[in-house]
Amino acid sequence: MKRWIFNIILGLLLAGNAAFSQQQEDALHKKFNYRVGNLGFAADSIDLIIPDVPQGVVTKYSLEVYNFGTKPIALADGRASRFVSSSPNPAVLMPQTSGTIMVELNIVKELPFGPFKAEVSLDTDDATSKYKFLNLLTNIVVNTEKSGESIGLDTIPRLFFDSYNYDFGYLNRGKRLYHSFRYTNVGGMPVVISYIDVSPDCRMVVAPNKIIHPGESGMIRLKLILRGRVGVQHRSVILTTNDPVTPVITLGLHGNVRKDSPSKSNPNFCNESPGRF
Repeated sequence: MKRWIFNIILGLLLAGNAAFSQQQEDALHKKFNYRVGNLGFAADSIDLIIPDVPQGVVTKYSLEVYNFGTKPIALADGRASRFVSSSPNPAVLMPQTSGTIMVELNIVKELPFGPFKAEVSLDTDDATSKYKFLNLLTNIVVNTEKSGESIGLDTIPRLFFDSYNYDFGYLNRGKRLYHSFRYTNVGGMPVVISYIDVSPDCRMVVAPNKIIHPGESGMIRLKLILRGRVGVQHRSVILTTNDPVTPVITLGLHGNVRKDSPSKSNPNFCNESPGRF
């Protein structure tokens, strides 16, 4: 066979392999559409919507994940909500392989009927973004097998937030950032906040009321100044309340500060000491 014919055939084969590889890569990105760092989730967005769940039962949901990186990623349950737990399989996800996150949703009878929002969270050792989470959205419906049971919300204080974590993504140093967490007392008794513990690298601009009456809503507004910090950042606010279901509530802020971004010489964040009302 003449050399030029061989080169043409070889070129066609290589082009065909490249096109096939590109198709495979496109299919992976389409399937694992929502990506945080090197970990892709088989979800269309940060909001993971699941079918209606009956009150008072445990529901399980399987979610596929894929490691787009070049290094193994260790996965563990982040436990952002007492109602949701995550069991990764395998616990260490090798590069260019997929795994499964078994999400267990425990809808206790104290939760009200209607829309429900919680968070599926994972702690990882992914260098690009350690903490990963999705918003789990569903609707709590009547359990026909136990429809005679009372919800009991009219006799307890019950504090719910619209979200419990927020990820700013990639950030430049020196930026001042704000985020608000909104809350509502969905119970029948006043919620009393006895203590708030704020991370030393943030400031609470708007504090919640010490006493939150039934049906009352409000917000906690936080301020971060990313000065002199690089890499993955995690900050939290911890509230201690008289809510019998969730007496301790943790709100988290997350982000990844670029090393090559502008910075100022003062390395101090704003500081806010924890304190009682």
